[in-house]
Amino acid sequence: MFLFGVWILYPLTLFISSKLHRSDCYYVNNILPVTVIIAAYNEEVNLVKRCENIFLQNYGSDIEIVIASDGSTDGTKAVVTNLKKQYKNIVFIDIHPQKGRSNAHNEAILQASHEILIFTDAETIFEADCISNLVKPFAKNDVGFVSGTLKYMNQGINVVSESVGLYWKFEMFLRRVETSLGLYATGTGACCAVRKSLYKKIPATGDVDFITPLDVVLKGKKCVHSDAAVAWDELPKTPEQELAARVRMTSKNIHGTLTRWGFSSLIKRPMYTLSIFFHKIGRWLTPFFLISLFVSNSFLVTNSWLYVALFLLQILFYLLGCLGYLGIRFIFSSQIYSFLLANIGFFLGVLKAVL
Repeated sequence: MFLFGVWILYPLTLFISSKLHRSDCYYVNNILPVTVIIAAYNEEVNLVKRCENIFLQNYGSDIEIVIASDGSTDGTKAVVTNLKKQYKNIVFIDIHPQKGRSNAHNEAILQASHEILIFTDAETIFEADCISNLVKPFAKNDVGFVSGTLKYMNQGINVVSESVGLYWKFEMFLRRVETSLGLYATGTGACCAVRKSLYKKIPATGDVDFITPLDVVLKGKKCVHSDAAVAWDELPKTPEQELAARVRMTSKNIHGTLTRWGFSSLIKRPMYTLSIFFHKIGRWLTPFFLISLFVSNSFLVTNSWLYVALFLLQILFYLLGCLGYLGIRFIFSSQIYSFLLANIGFFLGVLKAVL
């Protein structure tokens, strides 16, 4: 029942509720000076293209870029020095020794000149109107955080990237309907914006995409998802890279979410709590329920044919996942493999967070 609630009932309930609930998601043009923050580690090959992409945006106001180099050992500093000769609105922070992405963001905020802060990565590419569409929602005073739509240039190169891309589409659907219901409380680190006055220092175990939205909600402001603010990135190219990324994101996310949200918010903001639980925590706990379901079912197969049928379905499910691992496409085998790979990441990430 838990798995059904997390993966089917919750999305279905959101979808139906969003159709019944009329929300005003129209945003007028809103041109404000912005500071774009890039936390960089050994990004000399990406920074020229990244800065050009940002300064060529279709945007009618001042754009400042703050690049925080987190212990880079390549030519990042030299590249930025040359960029500063070409663009006047670049600020460089050279951090040594390496202290992590969250510290780089914290340091960058101190140097930011403008109220609207946009976070992105060195390898990300914004579409021409991305910044404009990120800023539009801030015309409403109750909006404190805006997250864009991340798309992938290398989706479909293999079964992992293809299936992860499908998973990401499901994630975008959830964000869209949660926004329409006023329950959105997460973000995309490569493409998001926040009011500087609402930013709170992020701990080493946190990140701007999942800590900052919670801070905004706790201060009584809304988070919204913008379909029109489109950025492009690349999916992990191998299963090993995808697994490592999932473990890392889960371990940081679960610790940061639980500590930042706190016990008092469970009572003060029950609807947000339910959304956070089903959207995030429920997914992280999914592998533990899958394991318990399989083990308990194995002890009950002799009690009823229903238990036998359920057990055989589980075996079939995992066998299809194995076919996906071998690259054999057969009855959603690649999608099931991707789902299982993600859940291995969830499992290891939760253990890493609590141990």
